[in-house]
Amino acid sequence: MEIQDFSHHLQGIQEDLRHQLEQDLPEEIGNLAVRRFKLNFQKESFFGKPWLEVKRRQNGTKGAAGSRKILTESGDLGYSIDYETHEGSVTVFSDLPYSEAHNEGTKNAGRSHNVTIPQRQFMGEHENLTKLIIKKIERAITKILKQ
Repeated sequence: MEIQDFSHHLQGIQEDLRHQLEQDLPEEIGNLAVRRFKLNFQKESFFGKPWLEVKRRQNGTKGAAGSRKILTESGDLGYSIDYETHEGSVTVFSDLPYSEAHNEGTKNAGRSHNVTIPQRQFMGEHENLTKLIIKKIERAITKILKQ
């Protein structure tokens, strides 16, 4: 291989890496994170750590109220988890005004400001998600470097 061919090949790899890191990977990571966070929501846990139970299910309430999932009366909160990409990054979010209160927990909530909402985290950083993201990045880079 001539030096000019090798230089051209390296430039192609550099361009592929840039495109992957700035465009493709943020999209793939956003999809991955949203899927995992929605799964957390469905399993009423944060990567296996169960949410605090609600009183209506603890007290043996009969009917739908006693068997309904903790935060899924309408399902809006779980469906609201989304992402947007920027060049080289991704932001995962829920745009509902009460999502942070449930994900983080809060005091002085409600109309009378005397309601405490315990944390029922479904989004955020976690080592399992980080490992999945690192694997995805490593596979993408390895694929490009093997060309």
